[in-house]
Amino acid sequence: MIESAPILYTKDLAVGYKRKKSTDLILLNNLNLSVERGELICLLGQNGFGKSTLLRTLTGVQKPIKGDFFINGKSINSYERSQLAKVLSIVLTENLNIGEVSVYSVVSMGRYPHNNWLGILNENDYKVIDNVIDITGLTSYKDKFFTELSDGFKQKVMIARALAQDTSIILLDEPTAFLDIPTRIEILNMLRSLIKQFNKSIIFSSHDLDLALQTADIIWLITKDQKIEVDSPEDLVLNGHFEKAFNKKGIKFHPQRGIFKMNRIADTRIQVKGSKIDVIWTERALERIGISTDGNEKVDGSIQIDRKDGKLIWNLNLNSQSVLFYSIGELIKYLKNK
Repeated sequence: MIESAPILYTKDLAVGYKRKKSTDLILLNNLNLSVERGELICLLGQNGFGKSTLLRTLTGVQKPIKGDFFINGKSINSYERSQLAKVLSIVLTENLNIGEVSVYSVVSMGRYPHNNWLGILNENDYKVIDNVIDITGLTSYKDKFFTELSDGFKQKVMIARALAQDTSIILLDEPTAFLDIPTRIEILNMLRSLIKQFNKSIIFSSHDLDLALQTADIIWLITKDQKIEVDSPEDLVLNGHFEKAFNKKGIKFHPQRGIFKMNRIADTRIQVKGSKIDVIWTERALERIGISTDGNEKVDGSIQIDRKDGKLIWNLNLNSQSVLFYSIGELIKYLKNK
């Protein structure tokens, strides 16, 4: 099987800020990254580590400190701005101040690179715009003013505009920032669907570890030593890279669940037994009040969770006493007062 060439790749790229009177500030160095067609890539890292700077560099907005990157085998330096807009589109986090403009008009802006930026649409342009509005679920909103929409729908409109631009690569800077959890999930599910439907390559930056683990094919994980670890989400977890990248004093990454936990010194250790979902939520509640549920430690007590007549029962054995509870709330209230 012949492997296709990457649609985008970097060569010894360094990104940061050039300074006239002092040493350049390099945020990320010696980057050799590649993007295959049809991949959903998440750029993940702590704030201030260079996520937005790297994306701005890949869009051509910001010059690299050194090195180069290539799109469809051509150096970014060989692209005119008008040519680049036909192969790469951008969705930014900032709210656009575009006045009283309809959703349809905003989406139609994506066609401008294809009509010499004159804004004169032809029959094919209208077909592309109508199709994009339909597949992004914006048909009933197309005549509304952009400024009237919620943040989630504004983000959908900007993704639709990028789709109308019909580029091979779409870059998104924190596309789920400031959105509620259901809308975040909806946006990322839409991105996955678009990749499957149109074979686009999408790179998005995020600080949302949970959603990145659930949705990304590949994660570019920025480390504390100005490098990027590249792998599948699962491999990065199993290799311990997430733990190294994000652990701070008082916080610990939980590889079994893919979440961060407050790293408290526990006075009490309780083992929880029962069905998986019941155990997970009971352990979360116990850990919230500083009780350890680590099965590898010597325990002070146990909780057996059973179901009787469709109702849950928590049987706590602690300090030679056995007490029954009929909700996690009752259990936690009891333990807090012990």
